[in-house]
Amino acid sequence: MILLLEIKKLKRTGCLPAFLGGAVLAAAFPLLNMLVRSETFTALPGEPFRILTDANWQMMAMLNILTIICGACMIYHTEYANNGAQKMAVLPVRTYQIFWGKFAVTVLALAGMLLFEIAALELCAMHWFPDYHLQLTALAKNLCFSLIAALPTIILMMLIASVCQNMWISLGIGVILVFTVSVFPKENLFLSLCPFNSPYQTLALAAQNGSEWIFTLICAAETIIFGIAAFIFDNVRRYFL
Repeated sequence: MILLLEIKKLKRTGCLPAFLGGAVLAAAFPLLNMLVRSETFTALPGEPFRILTDANWQMMAMLNILTIICGACMIYHTEYANNGAQKMAVLPVRTYQIFWGKFAVTVLALAGMLLFEIAALELCAMHWFPDYHLQLTALAKNLCFSLIAALPTIILMMLIASVCQNMWISLGIGVILVFTVSVFPKENLFLSLCPFNSPYQTLALAAQNGSEWIFTLICAAETIIFGIAAFIFDNVRRYFL
């Protein structure tokens, strides 16, 4: 019920065009990269999808993170407009369900983005590498891993947006975090697990380091921890509105 209500709210937020635009920009990056310098990548040894992912995913992941930040800010802006959140708090409803509804909507939107982007990488590999064939299993694994890796970033950004009534404050915090954390080394497992840094991790790199299951489990644990923090904050805030 809450999920359907949050989906209906999206038409007033501009969130869907933002995620669609982010998906198009991220998917266009490997295509433009191959159009400009395809010889550089086709001459490299190794698995074609891995080559394209290593070359393009850092920029694609940054676009995804920036889209998550903008989406979270826009989704919560409608709640604070005209004191909507305060009115909901005095009603006999569980307001933390609104948070989880918005989180679920954002996860679904990001899943669509990732599917579009990974499909673009697959199509580029099939076009510029004649011996490469579509691998649906690998596509599904990369999609699931990238989505799980982004969950801590999504829920933390949703928590920040729920705390800040002014959309520009939460947007500024998100932008500062993404550019601060982006300088962290991606090869270090501990630092790569930080929210706003974990989406840069790829399945191929995690598998190479033998850390794909550890990475997945810790990202899931971070998501649960931030979810508990959101639940506590929601209950505490009700007494101060």
